Amino acid sequence: MSSTLDRYRVEIGTLHLELSTLARKRALLAAKLAQLQSDRAVLLTSSDLPSAEQATLPDTYIQQDRPRGRDLLAHISAKHGQQQEIHLKNLYRLTGVTAFSVQDPVAKEELLGIRIECFALKSFGAPHYIILSHNEKTGTYQIYQHTVPLHIPLGTLASKYLNKNLNLFVRAVRRHIIWDLNKRTHLSCLSRVVDIEADEACELIKLRFEFPDTGERFVYLRCDDTHVKSAYATRVVARENIEENEEEEEEEEEEVVRDRELEKLMIGRIDRLRNRLAAIK
Repeated sequence: MSSTLDRYRVEIGTLHLELSTLARKRALLAAKLAQLQSDRAVLLTSSDLPSAEQATLPDTYIQQDRPRGRDLLAHISAKHGQQQEIHLKNLYRLTGVTAFSVQDPVAKEELLGIRIECFALKSFGAPHYIILSHNEKTGTYQIYQHTVPLHIPLGTLASKYLNKNLNLFVRAVRRHIIWDLNKRTHLSCLSRVVDIEADEACELIKLRFEFPDTGERFVYLRCDDTHVKSAYATRVVARENIEENEEEEEEEEEEVVRDRELEKLMIGRIDRLRNRLAAIK
């Protein structure tokens, strides 16, 4: 029960951070879009009004300048239209999910495309796409193609949500993608980590740390979507061994010991792992 609550707390905290960042970006883009719309309205209005300079020119000059003026206005309007379209796309992108139609060139049928984007540590991850086909007779959707990582249980989520509530299906898939992106991003940003090895799902992870005072440490992690569930850490320490010989020379040897202090710090939420490790020297 506590693990489930912790997972939801992580998700809520991540979403709050993401929403605050996206809200600021949305406000900036909305202000810029409003300015562009205002500029375009001014241009369209002023094109119908003769200037004082035009009123003093002969009619032949005015007739010659009108086509060029119309071309210039059309060019400026087109540029503003393109910029508005780009900003509108950026506004839609901030929601994390966009839908679009896709034409299948083979079956000649229209498909529904869904683009999912997630945000972690001030940057977007790679977008993922799900293409759905629609059966007109049964009124049901099927997954036609997708780029979602194989370790995300897309089939299970589709069976549970797809033909009951499309919105819930997309949100569930995006939630798993957010968990996966957050886990990989936070692990890759750990300080003093010089090497990372992981399975495809990033559930079994091997980290090699390099500390200036204590040297190398190896950590083996088992993770779920949001937490480090177990850890096994080792480090190399010096051991003095006195050989019984004539001179009784002291030789320094090394042995591998378990680092239980590091193991304790590893257990817990992945998004707070960097803060927990900050105290290690």
